[in-house]
Amino acid sequence: MAESNKNGATARLRNYFLAGVLITAPISITFWLTWRVITFIDDRITPIIPPQWNPESYLPFGVPGLGLIVALVALTLIGFLAAGYLGRVTMRIGERIVARVPVIRSVYSWTKQVFETVLSQSSAAFREVVLIEYPRPGCWAVGFITGTTVGEVQRLTAATVYNVFVPATPNPTTGFLLFVPKEDVHHLDLTVEEGIKLVISGGIVVPDQANFEGAEVDAAAKAQVAAQSDRAENVEGNGRKRRRRKQTQEPRSPGFITRLRNYFFAGILVTAPIAITVWLAWEFVAFVDGTVTPYIPAPWNPETYLPFSIPGLGVVIVVLGLIMIGFLTAGFVGRSLVSASERLLARMPVIRSLYSAVKQIFETVLKEQSRAFREVILFEYPRKNCWALGFITGPAEGGIQELTPDDTVNVFLPTTPNPTSGFLLFLPRRETQILSMTVEEGIKMVVSGGIVTPPDREVGDAAEPEESTPAPLAKSG
Repeated sequence: MAESNKNGATARLRNYFLAGVLITAPISITFWLTWRVITFIDDRITPIIPPQWNPESYLPFGVPGLGLIVALVALTLIGFLAAGYLGRVTMRIGERIVARVPVIRSVYSWTKQVFETVLSQSSAAFREVVLIEYPRPGCWAVGFITGTTVGEVQRLTAATVYNVFVPATPNPTTGFLLFVPKEDVHHLDLTVEEGIKLVISGGIVVPDQANFEGAEVDAAAKAQVAAQSDRAENVEGNGRKRRRRKQTQEPRSPGFITRLRNYFFAGILVTAPIAITVWLAWEFVAFVDGTVTPYIPAPWNPETYLPFSIPGLGVVIVVLGLIMIGFLTAGFVGRSLVSASERLLARMPVIRSLYSAVKQIFETVLKEQSRAFREVILFEYPRKNCWALGFITGPAEGGIQELTPDDTVNVFLPTTPNPTSGFLLFLPRRETQILSMTVEEGIKMVVSGGIVTPPDREVGDAAEPEESTPAPLAKSG
């Protein structure tokens, strides 16, 4: 009896403990994440506030969220100023200056295009949660529509194709960009937030079962879904016409809150591309400076006798050093030193394998006649009637070519938005379609999740990249 009472007390204590965790953990994690965001913003913005405007300079305590408030006010003010004539002129002048800087202009252009597309009210980028067959028929995955495929990719695929981003779990900020035909895309009646929760939790957090009624896969359901979609589009089109007539008859100016919200988003649109571009450039320069500058002898380092540091000194030293090394190794003495060093490295068990692999990669990529990462291709992945972008790294050789049919090529399939990771695939050359877009344009398309789409040069599109802005998509259910 005593043993039974003891076990019952232990079970109750365990239940109380689990109930306490269930109550406190979500609240604690939410507050912790919120506090981390506020602290992150405060630490970067509060120090640049002038002392006379900073209440923390004369109050005996800190003001949590001060940086966040300043950021919101500043973005709204920037949006207000950018909406005027002087703001637009200043933006045009700034963009013309940025367009002359080789690397910075590419980062700025695609960053701006991504923000313009995502923040546009008419854009459907990352506003639709869908279900697609991935990675094979009969196996399903959740994805997010980023637009309707246009340009060269659209011409080489089916009649109507969507750009679908398939996120990874539990990190939905990385995944794969796929091009899926419209009839293979099943719209879910889920918000983007619910879709992200489903992905992050690995399927633990499941929305209401009724939300998945739009994902029927049999032929009859597909026909019904298509009919409902057409009716919804017609209803939506009629609704737009009625709203347009009403707006024409009764023009109303937006309210104060609406104007503030528009100014805020305009401020984000103006500052975010500039801020991201400057941050990436500064991080790169700071990384090189921090690595190289400490090795500069004090007599040759101007920072030892100047009262300030010189940003970019390490970058300049690296560029000059590489030019000098290339100049010296072109001669007989330089080649002899390189040969002697390679013979020395060849005697070290692990180092020789690492050195030979790295050297072969750089020789293959940088030599003029190499085709590695020179061609962007479109191929069916991971199944028929589903496409992805890849980069040819070379022809398959050795045992791989002997065991594979036809003429096989090595293809690198990058992830989105980080193209430095992905999969190495071996495909028959006849199953790849070489695209006219440059490698830089292909990387932009992958990084942006299909939002930034290059023009189709073979049909004479405009020189400027076009946005993949889809028509309004009706949710089926």
